[in-house]
Amino acid sequence: MGLDTELPNLVKIQDATEGVRYLVYTNKQNPTLTVYGSIRAGMAFEPPEKAGLAELTARLLVRGSAKIGPAKLANMLESVGAVASFRNTQDNITFHAKMTSQWTKRVLGVISECLTKPAFRARDLEKEKEQLLTDIRLRDEDTTRRGLRELQEAVYPKDHPYRRDRHGTPQSVKSLRREDVKDYFDNTVNKAPVLLSFAGDIEAETAGKWATRTFPGRKETVVRSDVKDQLTRVVSEGITKEVVMEHKSQSDILMGCIACSRADPDYEPLNLLNVIVGELGFMGRLGQRVRDQEGLAYSATSFLITGILGGNWAALSGVNPKNVEKATRLIREEISRAQSEEVTREELDAAKQNQIGSALMELESTEGVARTSHNLTYYGLGLDYFSKRRAFYEKIGPEMLLETAKRYLDPSKLSTVIVGPKLKV
Repeated sequence: MGLDTELPNLVKIQDATEGVRYLVYTNKQNPTLTVYGSIRAGMAFEPPEKAGLAELTARLLVRGSAKIGPAKLANMLESVGAVASFRNTQDNITFHAKMTSQWTKRVLGVISECLTKPAFRARDLEKEKEQLLTDIRLRDEDTTRRGLRELQEAVYPKDHPYRRDRHGTPQSVKSLRREDVKDYFDNTVNKAPVLLSFAGDIEAETAGKWATRTFPGRKETVVRSDVKDQLTRVVSEGITKEVVMEHKSQSDILMGCIACSRADPDYEPLNLLNVIVGELGFMGRLGQRVRDQEGLAYSATSFLITGILGGNWAALSGVNPKNVEKATRLIREEISRAQSEEVTREELDAAKQNQIGSALMELESTEGVARTSHNLTYYGLGLDYFSKRRAFYEKIGPEMLLETAKRYLDPSKLSTVIVGPKLKV
């Protein structure tokens, strides 16, 4: 067995204060330290009418405090070869830092300053708003990113937070003010549960003291059961939408549907099915059929995106505009095939080995250990998850994947978005 099955013996889990947990993997043989953390205050927890607020808040955190401005912060990190970043995701504001262990005190001090005393300067706010508006324009001009945003709106129920894009809209971002950011930080970010993961040259006591100083007690953020329940009640008939971009030379075809949350028992068989359909080898069955055999696509793949409030599955292919109709038909045929006939034992075994091997490769670095330990704990899967998954894999056969495909990948209920030059009929 490898490091994946040894995690429960190597990683310590402790509570720092109410609502703040931390994990520590100590490795004195590695003179580096990685810290990965999450605050449950991402896009899903911002007010719907202030879309983009969590994104703007996360971007402003890296601009430092009244004591440490952006230029000084960058110098304090870069001068010792350290990196630190903050990011808004669908569920969390995450932060990541990596350093050599001799600079642990300095870098953790910088992170703590950003998370406890952010300045939210007016000039920084305007700079970040302008950059965010630029990113939105770039998103809407990119066929893939635009298609993904349109597909999210198509598959999720009207009031589900995952239906929104984390960047917001031009209108919502332009309306955001400093008081909005400060209120969100004070009343949402500062009160949301925190999970920290340390991996490398650090003692548990040191990590615990930093966690306690940086994060006062938190109240548990309610994970809305009504939002999660929406997905179980969804009866989607699927829609087809064309987004015309006449100046583009490529069309993107996206098909998708509601899936499950990361902690759902259906996740493992659905994930293995996705690996077979759109990842294994070179873009799975989709790549083999649409790209290799028919030569219609530059790419053809699929992916499964999951969070605490649900998830979605999507197939994606970039094609010459004249091949849209045929490529769309072939993608549907492959999805229908997954729902009408069992995958082969060889495909299933390869998919399982792919996932086992990917986990082992991820755990080769302190960064991977920190991120993996965090995610397993965050979703309530347990540090012994990989051992349990190996046992569960033994029970997953082709028939289980077929039943999973029938529940999730009904071609008649898939939504389709096509982005590119207008289709010729």
